[in-house]
Amino acid sequence: MKTLKVKSIKNVGKADVYDISVDKNENYILENGMITHNSGLKYAASSIVYLSRKKEKVGTEIVGNIIHCKNHKSRLTIENKMVDVRLTYDKGLDRYYGLLDLAEKYGIFKKVTTRYELPDKSKQFGKTIINDPQTYFTEEIMKQLEENVKKEFLYG
Repeated sequence: MKTLKVKSIKNVGKADVYDISVDKNENYILENGMITHNSGLKYAASSIVYLSRKKEKVGTEIVGNIIHCKNHKSRLTIENKMVDVRLTYDKGLDRYYGLLDLAEKYGIFKKVTTRYELPDKSKQFGKTIINDPQTYFTEEIMKQLEENVKKEFLYG
């Protein structure tokens, strides 16, 4: 096994950081399993998603969070795509959050003045759809959304 020598050590403020490299070899995982270059996990991970959040309120009461997810790196999906998800304290993850906007974006629901025209030509207010999503996001609508989302987010 080859012995590694540290060329230099620099204080970067909060913690000591050691950036190790190997001559004539740009592998980020060494033969002994050591990850090099301090950022090796960035190269080894299949997906990296940056998360940030904002509070979800009803009036002045905080009821959960809107989690902003930015796909920084992925082997499966297009990088730098962003989605928001709602996580409430009483119900957990809201599987319908943001679907009304997507249905409009992909032309599945059409915005007509203050209401949405559905595929059956009926019209509903957005608040009505949001308050009872199971009624409006049927299996057929969900399949249409999934096909459109695949085109936007997946490679190929």
